[in-house]
Amino acid sequence: MGQSAPLPHSKRGQGSAVRSASAHIHTKEITPKQHYKDCACSIHGNAVVVYCRDCEVMVCDTCLTDRSHHKHDFVTLKSGFELQIEAATKRVKKLKTSLMMQTAIKSQVTKAKNDLEEMFTVAKENVAEQYREIRELMDQNMQQAFLLIEALNQSMIQDMDQLVRFGEEYEEKKKSVQQAVKQLQRTQDTDDATIIMKIDEVETGIEEIEDYHRNFLDVITFDNRRLKALEDSISKIVQMNKDLLPRPWEFGENITFDDSETHEHLRISGDKTKVQYGVSLYPNKRQKRKQKETVANVLASQSFTEGSHYWEVNVRNTGRWTVGVVDQGWLKKGVQALGQDRLSWALQMDGDSLAALHNDDTIMIRESVIERLGVFLDFKKGRLQFFNVLSGTVLHTFAGKFKNPLSPAFSIESQEGSTAVMRLCALMPKDLERSYSREDRRMSSDSGLERAMN
Repeated sequence: MGQSAPLPHSKRGQGSAVRSASAHIHTKEITPKQHYKDCACSIHGNAVVVYCRDCEVMVCDTCLTDRSHHKHDFVTLKSGFELQIEAATKRVKKLKTSLMMQTAIKSQVTKAKNDLEEMFTVAKENVAEQYREIRELMDQNMQQAFLLIEALNQSMIQDMDQLVRFGEEYEEKKKSVQQAVKQLQRTQDTDDATIIMKIDEVETGIEEIEDYHRNFLDVITFDNRRLKALEDSISKIVQMNKDLLPRPWEFGENITFDDSETHEHLRISGDKTKVQYGVSLYPNKRQKRKQKETVANVLASQSFTEGSHYWEVNVRNTGRWTVGVVDQGWLKKGVQALGQDRLSWALQMDGDSLAALHNDDTIMIRESVIERLGVFLDFKKGRLQFFNVLSGTVLHTFAGKFKNPLSPAFSIESQEGSTAVMRLCALMPKDLERSYSREDRRMSSDSGLERAMN
């Protein structure tokens, strides 16, 4: 029998050998000893001689002498195959248990979908109720403002009507005073004591007429400071709402990963919304030790030259990640880490350490748990913000001047013991295009947005 192809140092290769060995053992067509002679070291191509329990691979004489397995535990090839078969058997049993647990998949999925529908229905109702409350508060505030304006208007009209009415009375009083003055002039040479009393009456009448004329000017020259104060108060309410609105998610859009140029270790899903670091799901111990922690970048298919944009990234299953944006000039510089130059801005999580990176500057951020990251870009204002979506916290804000197209950029690193996965979150229904402006998205009777909200 001719020599077979070398057996690779990997679980996948070992699994094939296990299945082959198991088949031969069960059929008794070939003995384990005969089969071992057909195996070759995947590193050196020599015949394997023993099995390394630490690395879970078969090794040759050269492997033993080059000290790559120094102080490791070795067993015979037969024992090694038995260990592999035992491990494979255990995994098969686990698979059988898993399959048994999933026999009611359809019913479980149906229940989960019903629960999901109920959850989103409740969420819509809660959001609608809060918006109704906001509208009620604003309507009540507006009504009170109009009532105040009307009250001020009525008060001034009443004062002016009184001016007309009192004007007729004071015109008669003015004639009476004039006659009294003439009479006093005729009797000013007498010693009658009643003249003094008449003089007092005339002076009182004159003062009343003068007061009327002063009041007349005050009334017809309206002091609008109260109205201005009301307008200022409303302006403050408007400004406070402008400070709160629009919320970043109002500019939400669905972005996708660009799979035209990707790192060799990255795998992008068919819908371009999930990227996974492409390491073996079941690496052997030697592979784990040799596996380097390499950074793999991927850009979005979209780039932005104006306007405001918001997207969210699920980083729950990614212990080490970097998310940000890059200038088009960054692409021309070749592969490099995000946030290490002036053409890239990023937020980086390394285990439980979070930092904002730009132009080789690092700003540490006190936030250790992030499952869903929000990114808001205001191109015109030169603002880039990062949010912890689930807590509503603003993690960091970059301020600068953006001139060239910016592309969302992402980076994930390999991590021992688990698979690094990053997902782009859907923020708009698939049947709505991002080309709509924020005003176009406002609810109308023929919009898909209204259907989504109802």
